[in-house]
Amino acid sequence: MDRAYDVGVQSVVFQDYRLVDLLSELDGTPVDHVEVWCHHLSPSTGEPARRGAFEALSTTDVGVCGYGVVDIDAAGGARAHVDLADRLGADYVTVNYPPDADAITEELVVLAEEYAVDVGIHNYSSVHHDDLSTVFSTMADVRGVLDRYDHDRLGLCVDTGHFLVEDVAPAAVVREFGDRINSVHLKDTSGAAVEDVPGAGRLDIDRIIELLDAYADLAAPLVVEYELPQERAHEALREATGRVRAALE
Repeated sequence: MDRAYDVGVQSVVFQDYRLVDLLSELDGTPVDHVEVWCHHLSPSTGEPARRGAFEALSTTDVGVCGYGVVDIDAAGGARAHVDLADRLGADYVTVNYPPDADAITEELVVLAEEYAVDVGIHNYSSVHHDDLSTVFSTMADVRGVLDRYDHDRLGLCVDTGHFLVEDVAPAAVVREFGDRINSVHLKDTSGAAVEDVPGAGRLDIDRIIELLDAYADLAAPLVVEYELPQERAHEALREATGRVRAALE
């Protein structure tokens, strides 16, 4: 491996926790960074909770690498989220919106430039969406937008698990989009669970890291993500990060 990567976690892993509590939960784990889920902190979060979250973030050793995934329904809906990502010190914001919504893409490009924050288009699958026309679920969806908007701050957040559900090989995605990849969610699926511990199912973590090294110029941490029963969240995080760090050795 040519480059070192930090390891992060999407805060949705601890979806039943308050942000201040999940940060405490991360203290005893080998995690360097967190991507803050918008249900843990968003522009609509009340002031007391927002103040407590920022205070907790200021005292933890875990850095904020990103913010999202933000669902954007129409142009004009992204600014408050990008502003919050900037206030958090995030390097990127992950977004979800219809692939043909060019007005949203144009707004995101303007905001990315204004705030100097990367925007990662996040792919989804039939796990969370019945109508796949409203989300990015194929490489063609992603390619169409990235070809129309060739901006160095607009790229792809590769969610390996959602691509696997749609039978799109994450390895092919990394080869295809290379330096347009600005964030990665290491997510997995298996016969045992639609969402499994990364590396326990179909995801070949070693291969993905090898290809990121060869094709991408990723500066963001490798973000572990899964939505499992909360009683398994901490144990699964140790297992997942152990797999990722072993692949990085």
